[in-house]
Amino acid sequence: MKLSTFLAAPVVLSSALIGLNAANAADVSSGLYSGIGVGNTIAHDVQSSAGLDDNNDTNLNAFVGYKFNNWFSTELGFNDFGDLRFNNADGSTSELGSKAYSLSAIGEIPVWAGLIGYGRVGGAYIDSDISSSDVGVDVNSEWAPVYGLGVKYQWETVPLFTRLEYTRYDIDSDFKLDTTQLSIGAQF
Repeated sequence: MKLSTFLAAPVVLSSALIGLNAANAADVSSGLYSGIGVGNTIAHDVQSSAGLDDNNDTNLNAFVGYKFNNWFSTELGFNDFGDLRFNNADGSTSELGSKAYSLSAIGEIPVWAGLIGYGRVGGAYIDSDISSSDVGVDVNSEWAPVYGLGVKYQWETVPLFTRLEYTRYDIDSDFKLDTTQLSIGAQF
């Protein structure tokens, strides 16, 4: 092998790799995205004839959305709020489990170097199940408004993001669920 070929090969190879990296740089200005997360759910303003024994649990969520531009996206989400525990009048306990299927509009404001602030507003179908009927909490499945605030970090070289978010599910005047979530997602 000639010396010029030996010296030129690393230059050509590194140029090709730099070009490949530039071609794979994340274009996150629009497109489909999805993700998963975990967090905490806290119940507020629960009006019940039984006492609320445990008002928080682990929250699991999944979402898929479409980002129209750098400032606006829509998102479908699923949240499993975990179980709330009530003390019944007879000394036994009952558990209330709730899940939400939501549709939200999200507005984003770039802050600095991949850090983005955002707000969400939308609606959710809340599906609740209770292990006993004598708790005195209305567990009908119903629609509820959803709103929240968060921060997002968009990675610059890969189409991944992480989010930290506070969201309120305002089920009715007697029952509200607040979630704090940490999630990771990918944009396609």
